[in-house]
Amino acid sequence: MGGLKGIVKKGLGEMAFNAGGGVINWFPGHMAAATRAIRNRLKLADLVIEVRDSRIPLSSANEDLQPQLSSKRRVIALNKKDLANPNIMHKWVHYFDSCKMDCIPINSNSKSSVQKLLELVEFKLKEVISREPTLLVMVVGVPNVGKSALINSIHQIAHSRFPVQEKMKRATVGPLPGVTQDIAGYKIAHQPSIYVLDTPGVLVPSIPDIETGLKLALAGTQVHELH
Repeated sequence: MGGLKGIVKKGLGEMAFNAGGGVINWFPGHMAAATRAIRNRLKLADLVIEVRDSRIPLSSANEDLQPQLSSKRRVIALNKKDLANPNIMHKWVHYFDSCKMDCIPINSNSKSSVQKLLELVEFKLKEVISREPTLLVMVVGVPNVGKSALINSIHQIAHSRFPVQEKMKRATVGPLPGVTQDIAGYKIAHQPSIYVLDTPGVLVPSIPDIETGLKLALAGTQVHELH
């Protein structure tokens, strides 16, 4: 219990609160620039994979991007399913289904799990594949929900499934949120050409309440130590 209290106290100590009760949280300059770049690239994306933490599927959403995301073909990937309560997680899946939102629980480190995600992505892109020679898939989400690990797993699967002729770079994976600071693109398939963009996770500039902030801190989506 002491360990949990320590994490909570540390999370509270790192948060500042504005007059309206909102939290002013960690939002480095590179994240503001990345948000602008993401908005521009979203206009070109044929499909968006929005990665969320399966333990906190609502709190780990980027509310600033939701209006734009809701107008795109989107798959919500509830990552870290191995850490979530399966009964609660399945209730969330039913909730998203009832909202007409495509959702799938995944473990970004499991090849079979990511394979199922790719099958859903390809199904969603089927109508576009017939008329577009090049398709763009974006992976977005708040920091440390496992986007880069997912990108690497997609690359491994794509390398075995598609006749990729160009050398594919791996996304940088680190233990701290926000480690992938540049928006980079990776070609994963030919005929049609499919590109997956790895984007920095961008946390909302202001968290609406203490509870949401603590959930994010406990799940590891905020930086507890900056060097």
